[in-house]
Amino acid sequence: MFQVSASQGVTCIKMGRTMLGRTLRTTCSFIADGLAVEGGSPYFKAKLDAVYQEHQPRQAVFTHGHEDHAGNVDLFNKLGITPHVHQSAINYLASPPVIPYYRRFVWGTPAAGQSQIIGEVIETEKHAFQVIASPGHSEDHLCLYEEKEGWLFTGDLYVGERIFYLYKNENLPRMKETLKKLAALDFSTLFCSHRGPLQKGPEVLTRKLLHIEALEEKARALQLKGLSLPDITRQLLGKEDYMRFISKGEFSKTALVVALLNHGQKR
Repeated sequence: MFQVSASQGVTCIKMGRTMLGRTLRTTCSFIADGLAVEGGSPYFKAKLDAVYQEHQPRQAVFTHGHEDHAGNVDLFNKLGITPHVHQSAINYLASPPVIPYYRRFVWGTPAAGQSQIIGEVIETEKHAFQVIASPGHSEDHLCLYEEKEGWLFTGDLYVGERIFYLYKNENLPRMKETLKKLAALDFSTLFCSHRGPLQKGPEVLTRKLLHIEALEEKARALQLKGLSLPDITRQLLGKEDYMRFISKGEFSKTALVVALLNHGQKR
């Protein structure tokens, strides 16, 4: 699946590898006034090259270093662009580690390339994007806020209102702090790097925060009843499924419950 659309002056490139007619996972790259936000999946490098040749971005920002966002850094270097990223992503992109097979299958293998440290503001001819540190999904995660237009580009902060899985290295308390901070901003359109543009952005982020807090309360209540971690996971989220198996435990329901319980113990 590879689709290009435009709304509010922002081009959205939505892509996702398909298997047996089913899209495995979508990701998005956006172009606004010559600024590319996210680099797209390496699996679609050739198609993205054609789109970027047509739209001719002059700058690029990657919200973090993961392969579905920054795995095409070499493509931007080829276009004469050195993408802006969080300081801690510079070395990661220059020499990306070997990622698990299931991620290579879905997104493709990330390439190495040159990037540069992002500043506090990214300016284009028509816009000024405030750079907001937004850790939680990863330590190098950032968002872009265009106050005048009411835009917020959220990378992997949102993804969906209801979560059932968590990566082991995600930081749930910091994710909640970031959701609360960004939900307080004055904006309307949320540009999610997996869902595309969504309206009523603050409400969307608040609903996700409330969902996480509700899960946390339920998990703690089950723990106080003496239930084991596997039993809490089953009651709260259902049985573990293929995601835990193919990720070898990197991405699972259990990881989410562990994070919910650990955070609850610290309050």
